[in-house]
Parts: sequence; C-alpha cells; structure tokens
Amino acid sequence: MAHYHVWSKEKENEAADSYWVLASSPEEARRLVALNVSGAGGAEDADKFDCALSDKKTPPDGIIYSRLNGTTTIARR
Repeated sequence: MAHYHVWSKEKENEAADSYWVLASSPEEARRLVALNVSGAGGAEDADKFDCALSDKKTPPDGIIYSRLNGTTTIARR
C-alpha cells in the first residue's frame, strides 16, 4: 500500500479540493475518494481526476485527508 494524491483536472477551478489516501493502486485511491467524499463522485474517472504517488500527506489506513476539509473516515470500500 502507498499514499496517493487525487485531484481534479479542472484547470479553471484552482480552488478545487484535493485528497490523500492510502491505497493499493491509483484506481483504488480514486474509487475510495469517489465513494467517501461528498462532491468527489467523479474521482473514479481518470479523465476528470489525476492520481499520483505522494508522501506530502500520509493519512493512516481508513482515512482520507482533504486539503480544504481535513479528514474523512472511509466508510465504503
């Protein structure tokens, strides 16, 4: 498992939130964000959200860290 950074590709929305999560793959990271973060339902779509390895934020397993809103507990996998 590794830490991933997930963020919107929308260039016109520089204030958009971004997320860090511990996951086994970029696909799982995007899915966890999409399932658990209100307003990020499109995160599974690689055309809309980027995802890359990142150790900038390192939340523990079961937590998603949001740049704007702090932490979210993973309730759905």
